[in-house]
Amino acid sequence: MERKRMTRSAISTQKKMLIDILIGMFVNDETIELNVLETRARQFAPLVAPALSNKDIDDVIARVTELIDIIIIIGPSVVDPDTFTEWLAERRDTTDTKRWNAYRQLLVNREWSPNVIRKLDELTDTVVERMGDPKMQGEWARRGLVIGEVQSGKTATYLGILNKAIDYGYKIIVVIGGHTEELRRQTQQRLDKDMTGVDSVYIADNIDSRYANMRIGVGKIDSTIQSNILTTTRSDFSAASKNAGVVALEGDTPTIFVVKKNAKVLANLANYLVGPAHKGKLNAPLVVLDDEADWASVNTKTEEDAAAVNSVIRRLLATSNRSSYLAITATPFANVLIDDSVDEDLFPRDFIQALESPSNYTGVESYFGRETAPETPKRIRTDVQDCLDVLPFSHKRTAELEELPHSMMKAISAFIVGTAIRRVRDGETRPASMMINVSRFNDVQQNVTAEVKHFVDEVTRAVLAEYALPENELANGQSSASVLREVFEEEYSGTASWDVLRPHLLEIAAEITVVLVNSGTMGPRNKRLSEMSREDRDAESRLPTIFVGGDVLARGLTLDGLQVSYFVRRAAAADTLLQMGRWFGYRPGYEDLVRVWIDSAVVDLFKYVADVSDDLRGSLRLMNSLKMTPQEFGLKMRRHPEAFLITAANKQKNALQIEGEVDINGASFESYVLSAASDDLDRNLRAGVDLVETLKTLGSPADDRGSLVWEDVPAEVVVRFFAQFRGHDTETFFGRTTKSDKAQLSAHLADAVNAESWDVGFVSGSGDQSSALGLPGDPKTSLRAGVEATSGMSLRFGNRRVAAGSDLKNAMNQDVIRKLEADLGVGERLSEPTIIRHALERPLLLVYSVITQTFMDAKAEQEHGAVVKDDKRPKIRADEPLIAVVVAFPVSSDAEERAGSKKGRVSRFVANTVYARMNLNMPTADEESDEGAA
Repeated sequence: MERKRMTRSAISTQKKMLIDILIGMFVNDETIELNVLETRARQFAPLVAPALSNKDIDDVIARVTELIDIIIIIGPSVVDPDTFTEWLAERRDTTDTKRWNAYRQLLVNREWSPNVIRKLDELTDTVVERMGDPKMQGEWARRGLVIGEVQSGKTATYLGILNKAIDYGYKIIVVIGGHTEELRRQTQQRLDKDMTGVDSVYIADNIDSRYANMRIGVGKIDSTIQSNILTTTRSDFSAASKNAGVVALEGDTPTIFVVKKNAKVLANLANYLVGPAHKGKLNAPLVVLDDEADWASVNTKTEEDAAAVNSVIRRLLATSNRSSYLAITATPFANVLIDDSVDEDLFPRDFIQALESPSNYTGVESYFGRETAPETPKRIRTDVQDCLDVLPFSHKRTAELEELPHSMMKAISAFIVGTAIRRVRDGETRPASMMINVSRFNDVQQNVTAEVKHFVDEVTRAVLAEYALPENELANGQSSASVLREVFEEEYSGTASWDVLRPHLLEIAAEITVVLVNSGTMGPRNKRLSEMSREDRDAESRLPTIFVGGDVLARGLTLDGLQVSYFVRRAAAADTLLQMGRWFGYRPGYEDLVRVWIDSAVVDLFKYVADVSDDLRGSLRLMNSLKMTPQEFGLKMRRHPEAFLITAANKQKNALQIEGEVDINGASFESYVLSAASDDLDRNLRAGVDLVETLKTLGSPADDRGSLVWEDVPAEVVVRFFAQFRGHDTETFFGRTTKSDKAQLSAHLADAVNAESWDVGFVSGSGDQSSALGLPGDPKTSLRAGVEATSGMSLRFGNRRVAAGSDLKNAMNQDVIRKLEADLGVGERLSEPTIIRHALERPLLLVYSVITQTFMDAKAEQEHGAVVKDDKRPKIRADEPLIAVVVAFPVSSDAEERAGSKKGRVSRFVANTVYARMNLNMPTADEESDEGAA
């Protein structure tokens, strides 16, 4: 068959077939030589994919390379050695891991990277082992926590854990799959494919289990997999169901439940498990996996009168003599604040395992964290004031839009154009979605949905009427759908040819749909979906869809192919806000098309959340290195300086609100907000010049560093520098205090470890302009594209970063860096905390001479160098560089930390009960009860 007669779908199918074959060949290889991959691809293409052109084969090779290159490392983990005994290794050779093997093959079929599958195998071994040996007799109950990231594949991870748990002997599996029926149904669908291998719709319809079409997912790979399935995509658990009455829970076949996080449903299940049919408390090993475990599972009431869901989860665990509770969440702040002294509660006393996401995942750290990817700022759009003008964060349920804000129209247009670009790239139709979340009120959401539909109808009618014509036949070459062309030029220019996109835009115009998702629509939607065939559901999932909603969109619900998000909401707590970031996740092949419309103030809140999350993971790493347990190592988290909570107040009722010293040791600080005032710019530049002049009198820079660094500089030289240099007054560390004209950090320089002498470095860049500091060799300025001139005469560096990724590494002794890199595992990278902990001997000052791309463009365009268009913002000259700094401090010794010798800026924390007991000598709940009895 000639290629021109092949459909896009047929070519795509042959591409996938060739990818599957190549992945299968190299699945067990740690690395692949590119020439070997190319040879194999060109050998097999004529045999299995004869319609593919050379370019198609090149695309296949690129895709396989991308999959093979995905890196994942196992995150920090802590376990209580007093309650844990290794057992899995001695059982591995004698255990038939048929479910894991089938699941592993399913992931291969889905083009998962071999590296990711290999690490998932290791991770699931670790977690299953820490859940407890299901063959161990006697009574035991374990509590554990797995910390993932939003939209990072937690479900795929816990399905691997559960498949392997059954292989090793667990008999009863309860998955608490979300607080709504839609989330439960979504979870059930995943378990049908990835764990039971049976489409539960057939069970709901009482069709014989031997019917071949029932087998899906792992069931097609291994038809011998058997399970007692007591919930379906159509129905939650009911003890009155036909199958419930005939199941032998203590038998060899595992029994699996997927239930809502609803007190009544969970209570019915607990009653069933210990009911008359099962003669009281079970001996069969039980796993209760609590997905989104920070929602409703934490006790928000008193211990004597526990909250309903928390109480019934405890009852459920108590139905078996041998039970393991596994909490899964991306936002564990509430979970680690549970009172650890109440044994029956759900504090993760036995183990905590953090999941590190693969290198192709983009999460809160990627978008808003300390090590944001360079391309990320291009995805964020903060021009949403027109929406806030009509729908402010605090609005009433009666608020209405008379028409869509221009920014929302632009976002919708970007979704339509981006979907067309994806179809060109993919050669087929794949799920594509957009999210609009601007209100928590159903009435407002309904109004927004109506306006969105009106705009979409207007654009699609124009596309269908006009884009079928050649462009030169349109009147004056203009189209009433020209907004799409404008957005293409502004957002996606260079990604594809406009002429190639036009036929795909016609397809999308005929298919695009707008769906309202909230508590009022979910019931009818669930009923309709449950009555559809699997094929019809799959077909509907491939329609380009704009989802409008609020809180239902914000937690758990997966939006396949999410490309554009319009998010103009604010949350009261960090965990709630983080869960709202549905744009986090994997965007294979269309990362560059992702766009997020969001208010800049909410961006700052996300940055705080990113820092808190990173600090928590850092604490787990430290806990692991000190070989301490969750009940020995107290956790504390920084509170936001304003009213933004870490988690809801009732979830942190056992936490302690404390004020204390922030330890500058082991930390780094960046002057990411500078004053735009001319006097302050001059003052900072003079501080840099004076510093260089002083350093020249002390000798030459070190010759074993990757950048220009003077070693062993007397502390008074740095003190003099900070007597001159300062950031904007709103900046915590580098701004002025009310009592002094110096940077606030100046007051704490003497508190640093090894504070008698410093290393002082200068970071050269790729600019054409001299640093203007008089340095030897005349290094050039650094270029920065993300510095924003804001109101209040301030200059804010994008993502709160002055430093680039390798600056700290380059400033270290390179022999030490090479040794650290040699000690890393496969796929691991040398992180900033690792460098500070293991390579930094003295405090370090890095000085930057910065020219921003914005200023340079403005200088070329505007004679006087004004860089902004509106008078509310400062006008910055562009003829001289900005001076910015990074300061890093070495870590304290363990002895100093234990002695409480660290000093720093007073700040506020939320601490858990372990921290209170270990560091503040506060009694546990039991000790308080004893004292009261006396």
